[in-house]
Amino acid sequence: MIKRKIINDPIWGPIELHPLCVRVINTPEFQRLRSIKQLGGCSYVYPGACHSRFEHSIGTSYLAGSLSRALQKKINEQGQKQLEISDKEILCLELGGLCHDLGHGPFSHLLDLMFYPKVKEKNKDLPSWTHEDNSLKMIDRIFESIKFDDFITLEDIEFIKELIQIIANDLNSIDVDKWDYFSRDCHMLGLHHNFQCERTIKLAKVVEHDGKWHISYPKSEWFNLFDMYYTRFTLHRRAYQHPVAKAVDIMITDALLKADEWLTFPPGAKNGICLSKSVTEMDAYMWVTDDVLHQVRMLPSNVDEDIADAKWILDRIHRRDLYRLVGENKITWRDLPNQEKKKEYRKSLQEWMKPEKLQEWMKQNEIEENHLRLYHTEYVEFNYGNKDRSPLENVKFYRNDKSAKLTDDEISAMLPTKFEQIYIRLYWKGEKNEDPNKTILKKFHEMEEDWAVFVPTKRTDN
Repeated sequence: MIKRKIINDPIWGPIELHPLCVRVINTPEFQRLRSIKQLGGCSYVYPGACHSRFEHSIGTSYLAGSLSRALQKKINEQGQKQLEISDKEILCLELGGLCHDLGHGPFSHLLDLMFYPKVKEKNKDLPSWTHEDNSLKMIDRIFESIKFDDFITLEDIEFIKELIQIIANDLNSIDVDKWDYFSRDCHMLGLHHNFQCERTIKLAKVVEHDGKWHISYPKSEWFNLFDMYYTRFTLHRRAYQHPVAKAVDIMITDALLKADEWLTFPPGAKNGICLSKSVTEMDAYMWVTDDVLHQVRMLPSNVDEDIADAKWILDRIHRRDLYRLVGENKITWRDLPNQEKKKEYRKSLQEWMKPEKLQEWMKQNEIEENHLRLYHTEYVEFNYGNKDRSPLENVKFYRNDKSAKLTDDEISAMLPTKFEQIYIRLYWKGEKNEDPNKTILKKFHEMEEDWAVFVPTKRTDN
């Protein structure tokens, strides 16, 4: 009998941890997650949102074990021998959930989605990189430093690394990662939600659909699952992409871009490397956490103008002199022939994230280029996890243990008429006592790009 450690989690209550999971948790690589906020700049809007990737990873591990054990029990009861799940495989799933976020950088997604792409625009020689790459490298570091062969093999570690890449379900977005952060984030943000993943775990079964086996749910469960997708939409609308939270993220990114070459990791090391290059060097990346802002503040202002600018931006955050959202154009979709055309169109909209696009627009509107440095454009989309389509389209359902389809007539009265909203936001970087250029604001609100598929309209809701 394996003795498990019990810890108390504010979301899931008493959680039992396998001894090998405890060994992983008690490593510098995992403890590093304590210093990485789950929601980045959201804590400047919701003061309670200061939880970290550390507790989220433990919660994800717990749910991975709960779901796999529930499926294991049902598979055994139904005699589905070809689908049997072993106890070792359950342990690997728990470890996969535990380790899936090890590669995150400061303020979670800020480093790989905002900071690094901008650095790479200026330095094309830098390698492509995502935080998932570093999660795999961190796993190697951990299992090189702890005893594991009393429970798993080297082959199992490779299996765990494969699991990490699929821990987020791309088919229908129903996965234990989201179940934990939806519940945990809502709790810490002070937002209510109706989705109950405990119920979903009890009802999940492995059922055959068109010759393939899928985790499936009873047709009667569709409304609870839609609550899950609605929770996603709500969190993005009210928290993850809140205009002020995004303004803080943009300011932190600007400060890090200014200070990049002056920051060294490990801190104080003679042969340390800068922030942008640390992402591929694990000895340095181990030190890259939210504490990077303290390191920026410790830099001497008189050494370089960029350092002074970086510290000034961080000081503005503390004084609540934030970048202001001064324009927001809602993109209204028109009919498009197929999903490929929609994908191309979406990509063209995302170009607004690049300064060159804003520069081109200013030039077309005969606006002086010296205004460029004072503005930032942001592409924002709110949806239910399946872009502009119903998220329930890709969910597998069953009735009486047989594959069953959910018809439009059964659910149409409860679903929204549209599943996605897209905005192009315009931020002003000037200080409180300054005002943005009125001509720029007027032209932005009147903007109609030469695309036949949409007409930007002024947003009227608050």
